[in-house]
Amino acid sequence: MADMVSPFPPMILGMEQLGIYLYLFPFLLTLALVYGVLSYSLKDQLPNSARGVVSLVAAFFMLLFSYFNPAIVSFFVNLFGYGLIVGSGVLILIFLFGLFGIKPEDVTSEKKAKWIYVAAMVIISVVVISASVATMYMGTITFLQSTSLWVFAFFIILVIGALWFLSEK
Repeated sequence: MADMVSPFPPMILGMEQLGIYLYLFPFLLTLALVYGVLSYSLKDQLPNSARGVVSLVAAFFMLLFSYFNPAIVSFFVNLFGYGLIVGSGVLILIFLFGLFGIKPEDVTSEKKAKWIYVAAMVIISVVVISASVATMYMGTITFLQSTSLWVFAFFIILVIGALWFLSEK
């Protein structure tokens, strides 16, 4: 079998050289987020045309920001990369809860449990965003790549879950 060269690295590098990651993706993300927030929060107060104009103006300011701050690419790469890893972990956690017969509705049924769930989501979000920003400015964070850290964190989460489950009975 002859060695085949993968077409993906040149394609990805070509898109990077065209500035798609630096200019187009932040522009589209800003456009979508601003329009979505305005549509959700000011649906009755602003017509579609006004929401579209405000979204376009914000997106063009993001283009200007991207021009002067090319590190935004590194931020988004790390944010979405670590976010995907954490999201996969949350899905596995939901799967493990399902194996033990715990539904997501059970976690959020009590007022106290709801705040624990919200606090956990806030902590996860802060960790992901902090890791993205720190990686952007300081390079790779090697302690996040340590298997010992993640085994320890997973063990602590399991112990907390077990204690919480036992304390309900």
